[in-house]
Amino acid sequence: MNSASVLSMVHLMPLDEHHVNMLHCSQEELRHGDAGGSTLEIDSAYVLHQIIISALVVTCFVCTKTLVDSFRRRNARVSVVIVGAGPIGLTSMLVAAKTGRARRIVLYEELCKQVLFNRPHQIAFDVKSVHFLKRLGVDFDNIEGCWDMGCFYTRLGVFQEYMLTTVPRLDVPVDVRFGTKFSRDSLRDLEKIEGRKLVIACDGSSGQAARLLGLSDEFAQHTCKAYGAVAALDRPDECQIPMPERLVHNLHFDLTAYGSETSEVNGYQGFSFKVFGTSRHRYMALSIPKCESPQVKSLRTVLDRSMMRNIFLKCFNTYKADSEPRLSDPMAVKHMKFSPRLFEVKLSQRVETTAYFQDLNMFVVAEGEAARCYNIHTGMDVNVGIKGLMSLSNFISVICVAETEHSIVQALIQKNKDADRICRDFIRSGLVEYHLLRNGK
Repeated sequence: MNSASVLSMVHLMPLDEHHVNMLHCSQEELRHGDAGGSTLEIDSAYVLHQIIISALVVTCFVCTKTLVDSFRRRNARVSVVIVGAGPIGLTSMLVAAKTGRARRIVLYEELCKQVLFNRPHQIAFDVKSVHFLKRLGVDFDNIEGCWDMGCFYTRLGVFQEYMLTTVPRLDVPVDVRFGTKFSRDSLRDLEKIEGRKLVIACDGSSGQAARLLGLSDEFAQHTCKAYGAVAALDRPDECQIPMPERLVHNLHFDLTAYGSETSEVNGYQGFSFKVFGTSRHRYMALSIPKCESPQVKSLRTVLDRSMMRNIFLKCFNTYKADSEPRLSDPMAVKHMKFSPRLFEVKLSQRVETTAYFQDLNMFVVAEGEAARCYNIHTGMDVNVGIKGLMSLSNFISVICVAETEHSIVQALIQKNKDADRICRDFIRSGLVEYHLLRNGK
């Protein structure tokens, strides 16, 4: 029997009950498999549809929130209150206005306008401060003063008058309140201001605004590793003309006439002497890095007013401007005030310079001498305060949009770091930059 015959016999054989049942099961499985595949396809399409809808909803929400947040951040504003119309307060006003974040500015000044403009003392802006003020729009060509080595010298009242003339040109309402001392009644006025507020205390080292606003009155004392003495000379007959500073180094004094054997230099660095101020109000400063030279010991321990007066008299007559008259002994006795001996130069730093009060939605910042000051007049004092204002614009921009506790704390921490950096920089090199001999050369 061949293979073809065998195949035909297999197909023709009748199926038993077992084979019939197997055939029915196979057909049922085939039908259920088709139905399950169709159901799976429908479920997958539904899930995909839901995912797409959810993704679109989330995307629309994120985009809407981003647009709303962006609009809110662009239009966020803060009301700025400044206490003190000195050079630091007025520069703060200009910085706040230029940020575009100030809703309004209120300026408190205890003095009346006439007294403010007639303040005779000279201020000096170093090169960095000049560039910073120029970026704010200060036009030094329209300020009475003089230039020397990139520094600008002018009377305090002249600078204040110029700064106040810029108020009408600012793109923000400014309310200047002359003859108004910042007091506890002013705090009640702050409570009436809606929205977020920033109060900047710029009322000097003896001002009370920072304390009234809630900042601690505690100051930290830092040594500048130097000794110094100062003198002031008022000459009513002279004109009120700004004058450049004159600075000399490596001075040694023969104090044998006062019973001190100090004629020997012994390799110690000498004193630095500076004369500055207007032609009518002249100031002098004497300083030296901390050392144990015989001269320093004598000038720190011997209390002889005639000795210190004679030192300032001789130094002034030697290093004054050529156009100035000499200072006579009778005039020095009558018109010159001076330190009777050398003192240690120190920087006082307010421990707390920034704060935030949630119930009032108010930030408080101390700037200028309300935040840091030192006990020697160098003629460049204003520049230390201006350095603190170089981070004010960024601080205002940050606090306008700071909503969470974390963002508020971070803004305060950063401003405190900037304040600490200014103090460290001055302790390290500030007195050298403005007065002492650089690198002992």
